[in-house]
Amino acid sequence: MSLSDSQRVDAAKALEKLASLNVSLTKVAEEYSGRAQLLFRTVPFKTFSEEYQAAKLADKKTKLYRSDIRFRLAAFGRVFDNRPVATIEAREIDDWLRGLGLSLSSRKNFRKVLHAAFQFAVLRGYIPENPVAKTAKVKTMPSIPGILTPAEIKALLDCADAAMVPGIALGAFAGLRDAEIGRMEWGKVDLIGGFVKVDAAVAKTSSRRLVPISDNLRAWLAPFAKKTGDVRESERAPYELVRGVRKAACRRLAELGESSANLEKWPHNALRHSYVSYRLALVSNAAQVAEECGHSVQIMKQHYRELVTPGEAAKWFEVLPNT
Repeated sequence: MSLSDSQRVDAAKALEKLASLNVSLTKVAEEYSGRAQLLFRTVPFKTFSEEYQAAKLADKKTKLYRSDIRFRLAAFGRVFDNRPVATIEAREIDDWLRGLGLSLSSRKNFRKVLHAAFQFAVLRGYIPENPVAKTAKVKTMPSIPGILTPAEIKALLDCADAAMVPGIALGAFAGLRDAEIGRMEWGKVDLIGGFVKVDAAVAKTSSRRLVPISDNLRAWLAPFAKKTGDVRESERAPYELVRGVRKAACRRLAELGESSANLEKWPHNALRHSYVSYRLALVSNAAQVAEECGHSVQIMKQHYRELVTPGEAAKWFEVLPNT
C-alpha cells in the first residue's frame, strides 16, 4: 500500500504482460538489473579489440601472431566495431563465420582467434560467458605437410649467407619453430653436451625441452658458434630470409639434374615439418619426437608427419657442409 498510484499501475501492467510467461516481476527485475550493470561496464568491440591487442603486445607475443589477430579482428570489426561487446550474440558470430565464404580451414582459424579474444572479454568482466563457444565447431581433414628433400636442404644451406645458416640448420635438423629460433641465444646451444636448450621463455608452449644435436647439425653450427649473442642476427624469420636464396638453390639443383619442386612452392613450416617427418622415421618413437618438438603425440601425428622411409631419413641427417 506504500506504492504510489503510478507505481501500482506500472506493476499491474507488468504483471499482466508476464502472466502468460509464468515468471515473477522480481525475477524480471533481477535479470534486467544484471543486464543493465553489464551494459554499463562493457565497451564497444573496437575499444575492446585495441585493448586485447595491447595485452598481447605486453605479453610479448610474436609479431607474426599479433599481425594475425589484428587482421582477423579487423575483419570482424567491420561489422561489429560499434557494438557493445556484451550485445554480440553467438548466432550473430556463427552467421558471420559462415558468411565469410572461405575454406573450412580459414573459418576455423577465424573462430579460434575470436574464441580467444572473447575469452579475454570474460576475464575482463565485459561479458558473463564466451559466445563463440556456442558457435558451430569446424571440422577439417588434417593436411599432409610438405617437406624438403635432402638435396633441397643441402642446396639451400650452400646458397645461404653465413648469417642465415644457423637459423636454417636449427629449423631443419632440430625442428625449432621460427619464433623459437628468433629468441634463441648461443649460450643455449651446447655443441659439446649435444643439446639445444629451449627454455620456457623461448618455447611456444612455455615449457622447456632439450633437443638433441645431430652430427650434421653440429657440423653446420660449429663454424658460427659463439659464447653469447643471438643465433639469428636478423629480425626476420627464417622463412622470410630463405626467399632470397631459393632461386639460387633451385638453379644449383637444376645444374645437378635434381628436382627443386618443394623449394619453389616452399611448404608451410617446411623446415620444422621436414625435421619431424625424418626424425620420426629415424627413431620410430612418436612420444620421443613429440617431446623433442614440444608437441603432444596426437598433434604431431595429425599435423606434422609425412611418411618417409628410414633410408630417406638417414640421408636427411647426413647432409653436411662442403669440406
